Amino acid sequence: MKPRAAPKPTVKTADRTLDLFELFAREQRPLNLSQIAQLLGIPLSSAHGLIKTLQVRGYLFELSRRAGYYPSRRLPSVAEAIATATPTAALVAPVLGALRDDAKESVVLVKRQGDRVQYLEVFETDESVRFSPVAGETKPLHTTASGKAILSTLAPDGLDTVLAQLELTPVTESSVTTTRELRDDIEKGRRRGYWVVAGENTRDLMAIAAPVRIGGEVFAVVVGGPPQRFRGAMAEHAQRLLRACAELERIASGTRPNLAAAQGGRR
Repeated sequence: MKPRAAPKPTVKTADRTLDLFELFAREQRPLNLSQIAQLLGIPLSSAHGLIKTLQVRGYLFELSRRAGYYPSRRLPSVAEAIATATPTAALVAPVLGALRDDAKESVVLVKRQGDRVQYLEVFETDESVRFSPVAGETKPLHTTASGKAILSTLAPDGLDTVLAQLELTPVTESSVTTTRELRDDIEKGRRRGYWVVAGENTRDLMAIAAPVRIGGEVFAVVVGGPPQRFRGAMAEHAQRLLRACAELERIASGTRPNLAAAQGGRR
């Protein structure tokens, strides 16, 4: 049996700050000091220090002593400023938006972050039943089509090293749980030209993905939707996906210098 990976270190203050904003997103109402402390499971003194720091910085405001606190518009303003300067956004939006419209399914640009993948750009379809990814969320490498697509780009030695270190915890009953299964899935995708998952991370989701290089970095593009609609159209979706990836690489190759230099040029 593979030993469990050690817990990854986190910075407590950063965790609590993010937990607080996610708490407000869930509750969608003002919260007082005692409610915040209780819902976050932290001491009153810690909650008080966190709130006062964010209040001084302009991220929280107090409605009244009784009503409590709520995030100000400063957070979305800062987030919007960051989002509009995302290095990949302007490059991928026309191509991936068109892919979404042609496939009538949601499309996502993904990047590897350690042993997980993160959704960077989301192009959600307006179909009533659909894959509804959230920009910024992360998923395990081994349960996602994008993760397998990205792993496929590693050199043999690098792939061996990563597979040996991954903790293959199942997310659903369909998740791969052994290195051999994962390696087989990666090889099948190489022969096919794209990678497929069905219910491995979300039970009612089928998705395909392919890797794409932008500015010298490896990303993956995902097309996903409900299996009952997606399965019969998968061959067409795969053709659309591969054309979109080729188009992105063609555009990226004509936008030298690379993304890092382009980002620096905006300063």
